[in-house]
Amino acid sequence: MDEQLHGRQHGRDAVASEHGATHDDHEQDLLDETVLPLLGLSTATLAAIFVGGALGTVARYLLEAHHPVAGGGFPWVTLLVNLTGSFAIGLLIPLTEHVSHRAPVLRPLCVIGFLGGWTTYSTLAVDAMLLAKHGDLVTCLAYLAATVAGGLALVVAGHALGRKVTGS
Repeated sequence: MDEQLHGRQHGRDAVASEHGATHDDHEQDLLDETVLPLLGLSTATLAAIFVGGALGTVARYLLEAHHPVAGGGFPWVTLLVNLTGSFAIGLLIPLTEHVSHRAPVLRPLCVIGFLGGWTTYSTLAVDAMLLAKHGDLVTCLAYLAATVAGGLALVVAGHALGRKVTGS
């Protein structure tokens, strides 16, 4: 994205070039790609991340504010947020790759910005700690397992659907 704007290679491509490797040396999988180049982000990319992050954070806050969970209750809102975010990121990676040449800020806006603000590892950790603190160790472990296993399964499912939709 930004490397096209700046005429430089960044991230993995720059490292590969320095070591004589080419794209043909390994099979490309979009989940293996570095989303952000190491340096040289354009103003448009930074603005897209900023706006997307603000929108994702506000959306999560509004959902949590309208569906509060009682202290020690099961954190279903955080689980829902993280699972939907996992599915969405899996889906959006191939979709945004398919249109990135026409809309280069779409992935930073949606994937890095919005989904980065929407999903929340820190709230997951706090919710799990609170469940354990209130003596709900089985619920805590189930919550963590559902989040991690469910998140992995949903990112794979989303990615498969995204690849199917794009024909890649």
